[in-house]
Order: sequence, then structure tokens, then C-alpha cells
Amino acid sequence: MDCSRPLARVLLGTAAAVALVSCSAQEPAPGDAAASGAPATASPTSSGGSPATAPATSPAASSTPSTTASATASATESATASASPSPRPKLPDAADGGNRRSCADGRCEIRVKRKAQIPLPVRYGIGPIQVTGVNSRTVTMFAPLTGSNFSKGAGCSASITGPSQGAPGYVILDCSVGMKTVINKMRLEVLGAVGKTAVIRIRPAK
Repeated sequence: MDCSRPLARVLLGTAAAVALVSCSAQEPAPGDAAASGAPATASPTSSGGSPATAPATSPAASSTPSTTASATASATESATASASPSPRPKLPDAADGGNRRSCADGRCEIRVKRKAQIPLPVRYGIGPIQVTGVNSRTVTMFAPLTGSNFSKGAGCSASITGPSQGAPGYVILDCSVGMKTVINKMRLEVLGAVGKTAVIRIRPAK
């Protein structure tokens, strides 16, 4: 009986099995990418699957809106303050109110408007006074001169005409608020003016 053939088959089968096992050991498993030497790439993802990005917060950027709002508020307050109208000046009280007849004795403190006529005693050498214009800065007056002599002190601006033969002279006065002047024997002062109303004081000249 020839036993060499079965033995040869056994040896061939054993060799084939050994070769198969050897090839299987050398081939990497599908899940062993890290063992195969391929670089592992980590995906920067958050737990929700979207890229995890850390919020970049700049201190300067955070403070900018607050600083801008503060500057805007300050500018608005300043503009509002500069745009507010100035309080209107108050007209001083007049001791004799609007009673122009109180000036006939040469002493009065009255409230006047345009076209008001103020009587004066003859000894003053001037008058009566006619108010021809009033505004918040100046009071304009016209008065005839009752004597041939004329003298004027410092203060109001005066424009004098005459006297001439057969016609008395006259004076036009422009008096700013706070000004005093002396015309012949009369002292005149503008105490205040608001709108179209003024307060004037008349006294004897000393």
C-alpha cells in the first residue's frame, strides 16, 4: 500500500493553512487606521455636531457702545442747554406807575411807551418831552428848548437844533438803558426797557 500520497496531501493542506494565517496577520483590519500609520485628523466639533468656536470678546469693543452713548448724551444735553432761550429781562417797577402828570413838579419815576408826552416845570428850560421810540436797548425822546441857553452833561447822545430867529431850538435824545444825562436844569435816567415799554426817572440837576 502506497502511503506517500495521503501524506503529501496533508503536508500541502498544512502549508496552505499556514500561508493563509500569515497573510491574514499581515493585512490590517479595517478599523485599525491608527495602527496602519495614517495620520489621525480630529474634527473640531461640539457635542451638537457643529464646529465649536470660542467667542472672541475684546474689552475695547465691549466698552465702545457705552462710551459712545455717554458722549452722545453729553452732546445732546449741551446742545439742548445752548438752544434754551435766555430769560427775558424784567422791567423795573416805576414809583409813579404810568402817571405822567407826576413829572410836572420836576420829580417822577414813570413807565412810558412811544408817543407818551411828559410835562416838565418851566424852570428846567426844556420840555415837555415827547417819547418817539422805545426798544429793549434805547429810548428816543424829543424836547423843545424853552430858553436861549443850553447845556448838556455826559450820558445820552444828543442832537441839538437851533434856536433860530422866531423858532425855539429843540433836542433829540437817544438814551441807552442805564444812561444818565443832564439837560439844562433837568437830570434824566433810563432805568430799564423791555419790548416797547421803558421806565425813566426825572430829577432836578444839581
